[in-house]
Amino acid sequence: MRMVAFGALNNETSVPVDVEPLGAGAGKVTCFECGGTGVSLFPPEVHPARTCIDCKGAGYVLVSV
Repeated sequence: MRMVAFGALNNETSVPVDVEPLGAGAGKVTCFECGGTGVSLFPPEVHPARTCIDCKGAGYVLVSV
């Protein structure tokens, strides 16, 4: 299923995404921050754990559909 997700600090940035429906109004999308790698884009001196902050290293985030 295709949908438009809104994000960023002002919630005005829109991104078209493919959603994997999970049922009951929930869906799974590739992490917007790391692109699905699970690795943080911040340099090691800023975020030493190197795990993506948004998806906690899973590579996906859950959304309401």
